[in-house]
Amino acid sequence: MTRADDWLSIGLVCPYSFTRPGGVQNHVLGLARWLRRRGHVVALLGPGHPGRRTLRSLGLPPECFTSTGRSVPVPANGSVARLNFGAASAVRVRSWMSDHYFDVIHLHEPLTPSSSLLALWNADRPLVATFHCCFEDSSFADSTLLRVARRLAPSSLARIDEAVAVSQAAAEAARRAWRVDPVIIGNGVDTAELSTVWTAPAPWRGGKHPRVCFLGRFEEPRKGFSAFRRAVHQVRLSHPDVDAVVIGPGAVPGDTDGLRFLGPLSDADRDRVLGSCDVYVAPNIGGESFGIVLVEALAAGARVVASDLPGFREVLTDDRGLVGWLVPPADAAALGRAINQALGSGDTGLAARGLRRARQFDWESVGPQLEDQYRAAISSRHNRR
Repeated sequence: MTRADDWLSIGLVCPYSFTRPGGVQNHVLGLARWLRRRGHVVALLGPGHPGRRTLRSLGLPPECFTSTGRSVPVPANGSVARLNFGAASAVRVRSWMSDHYFDVIHLHEPLTPSSSLLALWNADRPLVATFHCCFEDSSFADSTLLRVARRLAPSSLARIDEAVAVSQAAAEAARRAWRVDPVIIGNGVDTAELSTVWTAPAPWRGGKHPRVCFLGRFEEPRKGFSAFRRAVHQVRLSHPDVDAVVIGPGAVPGDTDGLRFLGPLSDADRDRVLGSCDVYVAPNIGGESFGIVLVEALAAGARVVASDLPGFREVLTDDRGLVGWLVPPADAAALGRAINQALGSGDTGLAARGLRRARQFDWESVGPQLEDQYRAAISSRHNRR
């Protein structure tokens, strides 16, 4: 716990709708929970609403969340960002700020045209900004949306006191797009909760059959589901009884190819599946700056096979090398071979290394680093006056 005279009033702002789950939204909610446990006063702002039940499950009172309204889907970076912008949203942002006295405001994706950018323009408090996005060499780097944002960037960036990026890949994107040099602090995960779902092989973690798992919006091309689907055919040549599980929203195809579609699950149910799968597969083809689900899978004891993207490689590398398998993106044959290698691996120490790597992203490691950024921002703003 933070000392009684050491607590802060912190505003957390997310640009993406909380009505749909996502990596940034989950990071913001997890951070809010950790900060409250530390004794800080926390208020959240963003489009949509995570739901009162979700907030309560995280130990967050419903009144700590303020919605900026409904969002609209905007195609961006190979995905769909659900954003909220306009005069009504700006009024809600200003009202939120006038209703609270914040020692510091933490903006996520500060230049995304949604709640975060509106807060950036209107805030008169010390500001910390976290950059999550990674667009590698995609067309998003030269998109109209990003060109417009760049024109607004110089005066807006000057308002930020401390900049953070969730990975080296995200930091490179921030340098390229916004000419900022952020400190790298990874996404946070509650590894203690995930380690409780570990299942010992008997003979497999899922029971009598090997289990491989895909998690994500499988209708979204950049998630690489088509490569996973083809890879499973190859895996079945060596493991005909493999249980291939798919978690996430989307319309189940008419021909499931023997895949088991579980639909969107609660966090607790999803964690239990991760804890019972032998191999977690992340065949994403791009646009991933970190790979928080890779950390979650490692913390749950699964072996990880992933596309060789900069953000994924960063997560899957410890001081001894890789703690998983990396394959070229969209290469279904290589993906299938790697899954078979993971299923047949006798390296009993790999899971332990994976857990140690995951714990480097535990909130007890990430949270204090962000606290340091908050205090640095307060000091920086004070010195600028």
